[in-house]
Amino acid sequence: MRVCVPSFLPGGLNAPVSEHFGHCEVFTIADIENGEIVKAWPLSNDDEGQEHTCAIPVQRVVDAGVEHMIVGGIGQGPLTGFMQENIKVYSGASGTVEETVKRFIAGTLSDTDSKGVCQGGCH
Repeated sequence: MRVCVPSFLPGGLNAPVSEHFGHCEVFTIADIENGEIVKAWPLSNDDEGQEHTCAIPVQRVVDAGVEHMIVGGIGQGPLTGFMQENIKVYSGASGTVEETVKRFIAGTLSDTDSKGVCQGGCH
């Protein structure tokens, strides 16, 4: 299973979680097998000179094969994008990426729906 957590540079399990999906510096992706983190790596959230829209990072995450997104905050646009791609979004990301992924593995994070979205300025 592949999960993704918005984080600060340089990414990885020890990186602090970024509070808001669309404004994170990097995503950390982790593969989980048998309840253990077996691999983790950063995925850039650099727009490479393009105008920033949340569709770009959503597509990056989709292209990386992510199945579950864990966020501290997310807007309605990217949440809808993930829902359309059948990527389940969970709230409760905080601390380090590793701490967050371990809470996901333990099943203590809640599903995010449109009632829990950021209305802007949540970061």
